[in-house]
Amino acid sequence: MSFLKSIIAGIKALFSSQESEHSEPLLPKIDPEKLKKELKILEIAQAHGAAGIPASNDTQLTDVEHQIRGTLGKKREATVKYGQQVIRQIQHRMDSIDITREINRTIQQGDEFERTADQILSAHDGRRKEAEREAKSKKDLLDAFRIENGLPDIPAERINSDGKLLKIAVLAACCVAEGFVNANFFASGMAGGLVDGFLLAFTLSFANIAVCFLAGRLYTNKNHVKGGRVLRGYLSGLVGLCFTFGLGVFVAYCRYALPLMEDEAQSPIALIVHSIQTHVIPFQDFESCALFAVTIICGVFAIFEGYIFTDLYPGYAKVYSAYANSHRKYVALVANLRKSLEDQKTRTLQLIDENVKKAEGDVKVFKYNMGQKSIIKKKVTETLVMADETLKALTQYYRYENRLKRPQSAPRPDYFDQPIEFPGLEMPDFAIDRDEARLIVQERLLSDMVENLEPIRARVQSSFNSKFDQLQPLQSSM
Repeated sequence: MSFLKSIIAGIKALFSSQESEHSEPLLPKIDPEKLKKELKILEIAQAHGAAGIPASNDTQLTDVEHQIRGTLGKKREATVKYGQQVIRQIQHRMDSIDITREINRTIQQGDEFERTADQILSAHDGRRKEAEREAKSKKDLLDAFRIENGLPDIPAERINSDGKLLKIAVLAACCVAEGFVNANFFASGMAGGLVDGFLLAFTLSFANIAVCFLAGRLYTNKNHVKGGRVLRGYLSGLVGLCFTFGLGVFVAYCRYALPLMEDEAQSPIALIVHSIQTHVIPFQDFESCALFAVTIICGVFAIFEGYIFTDLYPGYAKVYSAYANSHRKYVALVANLRKSLEDQKTRTLQLIDENVKKAEGDVKVFKYNMGQKSIIKKKVTETLVMADETLKALTQYYRYENRLKRPQSAPRPDYFDQPIEFPGLEMPDFAIDRDEARLIVQERLLSDMVENLEPIRARVQSSFNSKFDQLQPLQSSM
């Protein structure tokens, strides 16, 4: 157990010694009045004087005088040690300052940026070239399509995903609205009531919207350069119109026939077919005419929406979209590369500025520490002078009080007329000649660094422009 305690005590001592080495030492304070009380100079001087101590022939200092000199001597030694430690710390900080490293790092930033930029471009070179080849291939296909079909060099009319969803939603709403209108009239003549009426009405309205929309999409063939495709386009439009017209007539027959059902077991379809075969005119009331008109309007609207759903020239939007997507991917890749180059340039210029600021700060710190040397010298000198003056004052105080209490038969010793002196001490080195020479060198290096700052920044900018221009022709050629 004692062995473990000794290990712990050794570790604590190690860390405490390290902290004392790195911490700032304290300058001793000399308080004459406090020393008078601590050493009890007045009491002892009066007691010694009344007893005739020291004798008139004594040449040795009394214990009190030794204590005064010893106490102040320790403070003098502590003061010198304080100066030595602080000067050693200041000198260590000054010796660690050398802006040559910042200068070299700043000069190397130009080459470093060029190497990093090459790495960025090389890392994405394969993807960039593949994206470029794909975009050019799709561009060639687009140009060939335009030439073959006699189209001008203009973008295709396209809608985005949100636009398509909106159109589909409008058509769906139209389908539901048409089915709902028809269902109210069909419900009265069907066994299932409103549910069966809506099911039949929705089926008819869905067929109307779907077929007419498809017919509208095929109707764009009328804009094609080939005669066969033009004929197909007009036929598709005609089929769409005929379909919605025929469906409108069928809906009118439904409105006419369903209310005539007398037996729920009777088939409504058979009754409708019978009405058609007997050439009955279904437009005998306003509701039948309204249902016919609603069906025609919804069908024509679906044909129109199909016709303008995308570019009016058939196939052009598909080819152009393929090119536009590949070109957009290529442009995005190039933009990301440019952004990476710009970010790297910004970081490089920021590092250059930081190096300059650090160098300027180091020079300021160097000057500050040179000033601290003078301040420490003044503090140490003042404390040592204070120790000398205090030694003189306290010994004179002791001897004066001693003389006042001495009897006439015991005169004071002759050595009372001699001052007490301290032994010599080795003073710290406060010289700043070598520091001034180093400061001149550091300031000259800083001046050269500032003068070369703009050329270095210009070199980085020139390298950036060179790398940036490698991407510029590729994008502009699209």
